[in-house]
Amino acid sequence: MPNLSKNSFLRKLEAFQPSAGLTYLFLVIATFLWALSTVISRGIYEEIPAFGLSFWRWVLATLIFLPLVWRELFFKFSIIKAHFKLILLLGFLQVGSSALFLFSLNFTTAINAALINAAQPMLTVFPAWLLTREKINVAQGVGILLGLVGITVMITQGDFGVLAAMDFNIGDIIVLLAILGWSIFATILHRLPKELGLTTSLFLIYFSGTVLLLPFYVIEVIFYRTFTFTGLSIGVIAILGILVSVGAVSIWTASVRSIGPNRATIFMNLIPIFAVVMAIIFLGEELFLFHFTGAAFVIVGMILVIRMARKKTD
Repeated sequence: MPNLSKNSFLRKLEAFQPSAGLTYLFLVIATFLWALSTVISRGIYEEIPAFGLSFWRWVLATLIFLPLVWRELFFKFSIIKAHFKLILLLGFLQVGSSALFLFSLNFTTAINAALINAAQPMLTVFPAWLLTREKINVAQGVGILLGLVGITVMITQGDFGVLAAMDFNIGDIIVLLAILGWSIFATILHRLPKELGLTTSLFLIYFSGTVLLLPFYVIEVIFYRTFTFTGLSIGVIAILGILVSVGAVSIWTASVRSIGPNRATIFMNLIPIFAVVMAIIFLGEELFLFHFTGAAFVIVGMILVIRMARKKTD
């Protein structure tokens, strides 16, 4: 990736490639942190409002990146200006989808959210076809279909009469909307010029998304409940803002540079495993037959899609 950064520390940071052993450890840690954020967010949803938590989480992440990139913002202003609308869209998709996912946990379990979210790498193929006309072969098509069947099984809890009655859990539907947003984000992210550099790009995405999230936070405060800074809320903001939004994203990106996106994507399968185990231990949630059935369809579908993606790049 071309890096026109004037900041030597930032250049070294973005060029860092961990050793093979450290790479795999990073991938496990990143997926664990993403799973942990789901379980924590479900565990505290009654104490901390979702949009307030999401807003302050991204504020913190943005402030962490600011000292690293503020000079870059001046040097690369013309590039930023030329891609301003794209940056806004990416911010809306990334931060907005994250806020929707947190909001969904007011209504659905961490297990449901994690298992449905596991289909994201597979479902990204569909918006890629719509937006870039990237071809979908038969195996990928079958994989997507199996994934949709698995998601349907989990949303209906194995009772397909729910489809006829349209009696869905609203939380599961919101999770699907969040997944759709993340999938579109992943599809169009490559349109950002590489000259911006990874850290500057993340800062711009986080900052623009946080600004766009502000009105929803204000509406939540006025019409629902106020976000209060307590020991609990500050701790959760720190975990989500520092460990997840900055830490997990950074070590995941370094790992992808080291072993490539196709091999790294396989580790995404650890997220629902970690989340299910933690949800059972810490939240007392239960696994039912429809979870196993739906997850089986999703996993088989994901394997088909990922294997075909790897063959395309080999």
